[in-house]
Amino acid sequence: MARLRWRKPDLVTVAAIAQCLLVVSCQSGLGGPTPQPSPARLEYVAQFKKIDAAGSGRITMEQTTAYYSALFADLDKNADGFLDAQELEPLIPVMNARSGKELLSKLDRNSDTKISRSEFLVISNWLFQMAHSPNELTLTDVEKGS
Repeated sequence: MARLRWRKPDLVTVAAIAQCLLVVSCQSGLGGPTPQPSPARLEYVAQFKKIDAAGSGRITMEQTTAYYSALFADLDKNADGFLDAQELEPLIPVMNARSGKELLSKLDRNSDTKISRSEFLVISNWLFQMAHSPNELTLTDVEKGS
């Protein structure tokens, strides 16, 4: 059986190996840190996935409106047809707000210090701002933050 002998590689061989390793590392994501989505972007993705109960990767404005309408009813603890700052607190992480009061000021269109169902459903429009189509929003749109 023949024995292989080690020989010192020349500069061209070393450069070729280095280039191959660089290409492989870039393709595998090892070439550097992959940018992580912001917490707000992750919340948008989570909301999208809740609305997309079928897991199709696509939602319509009708699905979104139905989801947020049901969420409004769940949040309206005193069943008065409006949301106050305290009732909005569960949405603080989703809406990237610091308090229920801040969220109230973002949603309160008529400055009556309470949120009606129609004011609340503006959230659907905010979500659809990322859509490439006026009728459909895809998970890719949300993940990329178009």
